[in-house]
Amino acid sequence: MVPEVQDKVAAVVGQKVRIEVTSWLTRYVGGDGSGRVYFDQEFAPGESLKAVLHRFGQRLPELDRVLWDPESGDLWEYVEIIVNDAFLGINHTMDSEVRDGDRITLMEAFEGG
Repeated sequence: MVPEVQDKVAAVVGQKVRIEVTSWLTRYVGGDGSGRVYFDQEFAPGESLKAVLHRFGQRLPELDRVLWDPESGDLWEYVEIIVNDAFLGINHTMDSEVRDGDRITLMEAFEGG
């Protein structure tokens, strides 16, 4: 392999985010509906948060069904996403590029007053 190409491949391999699934969502990833379950998800440079979560859902089809509204393709309103300790919409959108080492949390949305 040409050294320049080899360097690019080496830079891409191993890029991943850590996905934390919490509370009732853990039932859809082999948990008991409480606590936390962690996963590492690889991604390609330039991929959006939405693309990474869709690929993650391919690994876990039961979770995928509760994350996305099948009619609109949007995230269900009862699921909240936190990226690097900030709720979605503060520092990131679904179209934001993910970066190696990002931490993504999927949790129940809280409502009420």
